[in-house]
Order: sequence, then C-alpha cells, then structure tokens
Amino acid sequence: NPIKMGIGKIKARGAKMVGVNPIRSGYNAVADDWYGITPGTDGLLILSIVHLLFKAGKLDLDYLARFTNASCLVNEDPKSDERGLLLKGADGQPIVIDRRTGKPAPWNGQGVEPDLGATLRDKGVTHRPVFHLMAEKYLDEQYAPENVAERTGISAERIRQLAAQIARTAFDEAIELDREWTDFRGVTHDKMMGRPVSFHSMRGISAHSNGFQTCRALHTLQIIIGS
Repeated sequence: NPIKMGIGKIKARGAKMVGVNPIRSGYNAVADDWYGITPGTDGLLILSIVHLLFKAGKLDLDYLARFTNASCLVNEDPKSDERGLLLKGADGQPIVIDRRTGKPAPWNGQGVEPDLGATLRDKGVTHRPVFHLMAEKYLDEQYAPENVAERTGISAERIRQLAAQIARTAFDEAIELDREWTDFRGVTHDKMMGRPVSFHSMRGISAHSNGFQTCRALHTLQIIIGS
C-alpha cells in the first residue's frame, strides 16, 4: 500500500500523524494521535478548527488575497437576480479592489494586487469580498469547540489542541525555497512558501449523506492556511 509506505517515510522523518475516525483501524492504528469522532460529524469538527483559526488570526492572508476568490466581491444587492454570486466585469472575470489604485479591477488582471478587505459602494449597495462573508459565518459561536464537543464526541480541549498544532506547524515551521517563479498575473516572486501540513481523506467522508459539504469544509481549512 503506497499510502502506508508514505506514512512510514514521513514518520521516520519526524512528522506527526493525526487520525480522525470513529474506529481506530487502518491508518488510524499507526497515528500518533487519534480522534474517535461521532460518525458524520467530521465537517463540524473541521469548521470548529476553522473558527479557531479565524479567531486567532492564523490565516495566510497573502495567499487568500492573491490565489483564491476570497478577495472577489459578492453581489449583495437584495433586488438583484444575482445576489450572492460574484460580481463580474464586462469580460466575465470576477471583480476585486486593486490595492494599488483602490479601484475595481479584474481578479486575473496583470499586476493586480487584490485587497482582501476592501468593499465597493455602488448605487446605495455595499458589495463585500468573499473573505468578509467567511469571517462573518465562521466566527459565529455556533462553531466554538464548546458548542460542537457533544455532537462530535471530541472534547473542546482536544479540538483546541488540534487547531493549535495545525497553526503552529503551518506558520512557525513554514518552508521557504529560494526559487524564483512568476504567477499567472505576471508578478515575479523571489521565494516559494510551503506550509508543512497536509490532509488526506478517503471514502469514509465522501460516502456520508453530507460528504460533499464535509469535503468542501476540509478544502476550506487547507486553503485558509495556504496549504
């Protein structure tokens, strides 16, 4: 099994493996730490970790602004048929506020530096970036560890420990490669950044009735730490 071989290799190099599964079998049997979660509540555990990372400010803001749609403006006009969708320009590209000019610009525009926090006031309506809506949703106390512990079967203390481990590894043990590269906007960077946190999910998540949303939550967690 190539995955088990890979796990053996990374553990030999000092990596820590955390398993999340209702039963401790398979990969979880060789995990350094195991979270015996209540079946079907993986997404709730993940969003509680997302909540803690937002609360602690442990987010890769540069990555989110440049390489995700977190900086894209959302149509918040209650009278619009496209309310809740991304605002787009005449070229069909999502719109961001360019940090250099303070004005709207296409998300993929050459040299554009998307502003993660800027809003657009138009015809009496304020259009906010995706990131604002994410913060508004995930900072809600419904995702606090104390409020999900009973349903997930994982104590609030252990949820906080896992979130702290992810944050510490991603940001305090970040890997910098002195390798020049040019992104899709034509901007040249002198270094590449790596976050040494990875996630692997298998059929146990996707087979559940809420599996699609659970996978989306997991990818959201990966994205906000730039992993």
